[in-house]
Amino acid sequence: MEKALQTMTKKQKIFRWFMIAFDLAIMLTGVAMAICCKVQGDPDNRFLASLGMFFFGLVPFAYELISRGKIPNSVFLIFNIYLAVAGLWGAAFNGYNTFDWLDTVVHIIMGYAVSMLGLFILCRTKQNKTMHYVTLALFCVCFSLFVECIWEVCEWFVDNFFGQTAQGFPVEGYDAPLVTDTMIDIVCNLGGSLIFLIHYIVGKVTKSKFLFVESIEKEFSNKYVLFEKSKKIISSPENTEQINDEENNLNKNEENKNNLPKNDEKNKINNKKIKK
Repeated sequence: MEKALQTMTKKQKIFRWFMIAFDLAIMLTGVAMAICCKVQGDPDNRFLASLGMFFFGLVPFAYELISRGKIPNSVFLIFNIYLAVAGLWGAAFNGYNTFDWLDTVVHIIMGYAVSMLGLFILCRTKQNKTMHYVTLALFCVCFSLFVECIWEVCEWFVDNFFGQTAQGFPVEGYDAPLVTDTMIDIVCNLGGSLIFLIHYIVGKVTKSKFLFVESIEKEFSNKYVLFEKSKKIISSPENTEQINDEENNLNKNEENKNNLPKNDEKNKINNKKIKK
């Protein structure tokens, strides 16, 4: 039987609206920066990155429409923070060229955040209940490195086909940037992934509430109904018990229906014996 969906509490709904407003603000700011780059000139190649903020901002809503459920507020928060720092501050507002350390920090955050995304996927598919916690943590690290690899390929593609400088400026005489920037990005991503690995394993071993591992897994496993008018909704423990009772009654009714033919046959046999 299909698992019942949950509704958000009043506080969760308020926080969700705040996250939606935050996401929309990032998207509109990105569009505004893209227009400025087109009008005033774009010497630092910020147009595509700024315009990309609009399309990246649509990702949470696209996921919700496909999965027919709201994403947890914790996932929405991580997504918005990363999009604001990496996309808006770093790319659209030229932070990467202004602060040399920003790219390193962003890739460390990316390594941790994408590892958390791997955990979210495993929780949604219920694999976290069957996998050993060490295997799960290693999977999240590998998943993060896979996403980083795809990211670097996309940077190379954009640089070569759209004349951008995401992987650095070309070296004179070679017409290509050094591989150093790409390798530093991958190493930083690995560092963020390893931080997640240590955090998760220590949290599972110690079961410390201060590390929030158990609460994060619980939050990631929750499936919130997208539209409040859906039939199966859990909003409180009382509703949960009521739904369970209804399911048990339905199962009993089905069993009784299946047993009716057998009971009829028994009654016929008994009637024949009585007649004899």
